[in-house]
Amino acid sequence: MPESKHRRSGKNRPRDFQTHAPEKKPASSPTWVPVTGTALLVLGVIVILVGYLDEVQNIIGGWPLLGTNWGLVGGFMLIIAGFGFLTRWR
Repeated sequence: MPESKHRRSGKNRPRDFQTHAPEKKPASSPTWVPVTGTALLVLGVIVILVGYLDEVQNIIGGWPLLGTNWGLVGGFMLIIAGFGFLTRWR
């Protein structure tokens, strides 16, 4: 039986729909991104710890908008912002 002319012995050509463009390596982040993210995480933990000091509670706890949970709210907001920065780090 005769073989087709388009067949080549042992060579399989990839078709156009099978080939992919080479993946590009994403650009690295600037150095301030991990430094800022880590600083926000540490600062958030410090704010939470300072919020439990009695002297600070007496001074800031009387402010109407902040209330007694200002340390927890502010600390967790800083920690969330720190994680947001660190998720963008490459």
